This record gives sequence, C-alpha cells and structure tokens, in this order.
Amino acid sequence: MAIRPDWMTGTLNLVAGTPDFTTTGSALQTAAIQAGDAIITATGYVLIIAEITGQNSGRLFDNCPVAAAGAGQPLRVRYQPDGSRVQAAVRMMRDLLTTGNLEAFAALVGEEDAVPVFVGPGVMKLVPKSEFGPDDTKGNLAALAALENIANLTELAAIAKANDQFVVMGADGTITLKSIESVTDAIAEKYKLPAGGTVDQLLDATGAAISKAGLPISEAAQKALGTKSSYNWIINGDFTINQRGGVKKPANGVYGFDRWKGHAGGIEQIIEALPAGEYTLTWSGGGAGSFGGQTKASPIKATVVAGNASVVVPATATKVSVVHGDASASDPWSKCVRPSAEEERLCYRFFYRITGSENWLAVAATGAAGAKAFVYLSIPEKMRTSPSSTVYGNASYFTGGWINSTLLVDGVIGTHVICTVNVQSIQNPDGSPSWLVRLSNSSGAASIIDLDAEF
Repeated sequence: MAIRPDWMTGTLNLVAGTPDFTTTGSALQTAAIQAGDAIITATGYVLIIAEITGQNSGRLFDNCPVAAAGAGQPLRVRYQPDGSRVQAAVRMMRDLLTTGNLEAFAALVGEEDAVPVFVGPGVMKLVPKSEFGPDDTKGNLAALAALENIANLTELAAIAKANDQFVVMGADGTITLKSIESVTDAIAEKYKLPAGGTVDQLLDATGAAISKAGLPISEAAQKALGTKSSYNWIINGDFTINQRGGVKKPANGVYGFDRWKGHAGGIEQIIEALPAGEYTLTWSGGGAGSFGGQTKASPIKATVVAGNASVVVPATATKVSVVHGDASASDPWSKCVRPSAEEERLCYRFFYRITGSENWLAVAATGAAGAKAFVYLSIPEKMRTSPSSTVYGNASYFTGGWINSTLLVDGVIGTHVICTVNVQSIQNPDGSPSWLVRLSNSSGAASIIDLDAEF
C-alpha cells in the first residue's frame, strides 16, 4: 500500500502538562487518524497519538512538553504505515498463544458428556459432566448435606417433584414428600382447640378454655389494686352528668346533678356497699368535707366499716375521688378518671330519664276499658332497686285510645322496667290485645318518665 501523505488540515491546540489536545477544522475521524499516528509540531516535536476522541479532539500517550505547547499552531499528522499496524497485531496474538492454553486444549481427545477443565497453568483435562453439581456459593447445599440424618443429596434429587408438598426427613434418614394439607392437619390435631368455647373465654398454657374472670392476677396487678390509683368509688366526681337539669347545690335532701344531693355541709353522695378498709377522700376547690367520721379539708384519710358510706364535700368542689388506701400525699384524680360513657352507665343504675317523643312501646291490654295493661320500658342498666316513677306531660297517646298518665312501677327485670297503666278506652280496629303507644301528651309534646332508685 502506498504511503499516505501527512494530514495538514486545520490548526492544533496543545496544553503543557496534559495529554489532551484539540484541533480546529481538522476532521480527525474522517481522516482516519488512529492511535499510533504522530503529531509533528512546528517546533519539531513528535507526539504519539494514543486515542482520537472526536473530529477535533484526542489524547497523547504522554503529557505535552512545555516547548511543544501552544494554540492555533499548524496541524501536521503523520500516518503510521499499515504494515506496522499489522505487525503489532500479529505480535500481540503470538504473545497470547505462547501461554500454552491453546496447545493444552488442542491436545485433548473429545469424549461424550465430558467437559475440559484447567488443572494448572497451560494444563487441561476432561471431566465427566456428572461430577458437576449446582452452584452452592452460599453453602446451603453443603449445610444440608452435613446434617446428621441425611446420607447424601442423591436421595433428595431422586424424588419426583410435585406441587404443594413439603420435603420431610424421617428418623432413619429417608426423605419423602408430604402434601401441605396432611402436614397442616397433623399440626391442627396436635394443637386442637377445646370444643364449646365462648366469646368470654381465653386459652391457658395447656390449651384449656377458661373464663376471663378466672384468670390469675399478677403480683404487679395486685399491688396496683391496693394503691391510690386503683378505682374511684365516687360516681360523677367531675359533675359532668346532669339528667335532671338541676343545680349543683339544691335544697337539703334534693338531688341536683346525678348522684349528688343537697346537704347542710355542701353536697352529699352515698357510696353503695363500700367494702371495709382504709380510704382517702380528695377534691379540688377548697373548703371542708366529711367522710368516715372526720370533717376537715382535703384530703381526708379514714378507716370505714363495710356498708353504705356518706361523702360530703363543699358545693365548690371539683374532681372528687374516694380511693382505697392512703392517697393523702398526692391527688389521685388523674389516675382514676373513667370514660364519660362508663360514668353515665354508673349513673343510670340510680336514676334514668326517658323522653318519649320517639319511644314506641308495646302494650298488652286485656281488651276492656279500665283494665290493666303492661308497658315494657327499655333502660340501659339494671337499676339498684325497683325505681319510683314520675310522669310529666299529662296523658300518653296511643293508636285508638288513651291511657292513664300515672305509671305504677311493678319491678325490674334485667334492663326492662315493667309498668302498669289503666286503659281508659278500647278502640283497637282489629280487636287484638296489642297496641302501640308513644309517650306524648294530647298536644303531641314529648312526655318524660323519671325512674328514680337513689337513696
């Protein structure tokens, strides 16, 4: 091949101390400038090109000398002869072939299902494919094979695969497949729950069902029950419930806010069936109160006998509490506050007001004017005792007639109060003894029934 003339198109920019160079208008890639070609500078330096990176950029093998640097100097690139390039490539291949690897591979005689393997530098041999196992770079198979009861992995490999099955190892070291269903059924049988359980039962450590009431109390819980933070025996101690709509300090003996009635010393609450023991009465708001035979400012620590206990606090009192034990060193109120819904239910045991604008009740009449009928009034809590009743709003209207406004309380069954009424007239269109009654007066205004079981 003829020698190509030097490429002398464009200008050259060289920076001292760096191998990078640029050109202007040189089209180096179009001109097929390659590594090994040489830049001849105007000052006579010959700089060998290591790489062409673009039409007007490249890199030298060495950093540019200071004397060769400069911008805008004429570009002159001398091509390396093609023969020199071919000789260099052949020499590189020859060097690679002299390692002995190709000779070692060429010396092997091929066998079926055999794989050539290097056993040393330039040395190879054929190895049967059966000697190769799966990749176990994480050591999982080695760990499995090392288990005492597994003789080898061949037994596991020989098992026919199937879906939804477990691999199970027997005591004799044999490996089998079992369906997931059979394994889970065996587990369920071993840990079978007792029959006849209820929603109020839990399981003990043996798997037997026990009631929540029968659970043992931990030592920590027993200690907590004996401290000032255990339970507040006062109901409506923050005076947030007022079903009667009364005042906080009514006349003596008259109830205002739920559970509280007027007293010469302020306001009073009777605690029902307080167990014997030591208790502490506390309140905020100042003044003197009475509890357990003592009258003084809060707190009042007293030992009481079992039974109904009177608690008197000033009318200015707030956050009233009676807790078991000695709580005279601190105010226990924040530790014994109940949710408002629970506080209301405790109040309903002693007093409950029924408004009748939307209360439709079943009445079983005898079918004759003046006869007795029974009204079942649903209430949220069983009351302390058979309550007295007071009806506001004149007579109660029901379909086809009138009933007397006076309700006589007969007794309490669960959360229903059974009341009797006098039927004034019978106008049931179908003659049946059942009626619908709404608690409202003749003008349609809502009637009210107060059920009172207070002391």
